Amino acid sequence: MSSQTPKLTVTSCILERGNREVLICLPKGDADPRQWEFPTGEKQDGESFEAAVRRVCRACLGVGVAITIGQPPFVADYHGRLATYRFFLATIESGEPEPLDYAEIRWIQAGQLCEYDYNDVVKPVVEWYTQ
Repeated sequence: MSSQTPKLTVTSCILERGNREVLICLPKGDADPRQWEFPTGEKQDGESFEAAVRRVCRACLGVGVAITIGQPPFVADYHGRLATYRFFLATIESGEPEPLDYAEIRWIQAGQLCEYDYNDVVKPVVEWYTQ
């Protein structure tokens, strides 16, 4: 564990819907093309974690979300930079998700999460969520 203080803050959410399905996203760009994640983005200065996750979901998926619960923050690598992460559980409040900022999105059963490959930050979150 690094003793450096992260200068970057990242927010992410596990979007759930009533039949125990969750939304996973396949990033565009330089990321490993088969490593899935949950909707994720950087928190802006002066923005609360909750406001950031709402903005990220609107910008990346075109949906409004209702936050169910937030998890405690932790420190991890974000594209080569040390970042403070905070994950939320949320549901879609308005809109239908579209892959606006992702190569692909999928609704899958929560029990199927372990069948997909994730980056090192998301893996322990998936393990926690599926227990």
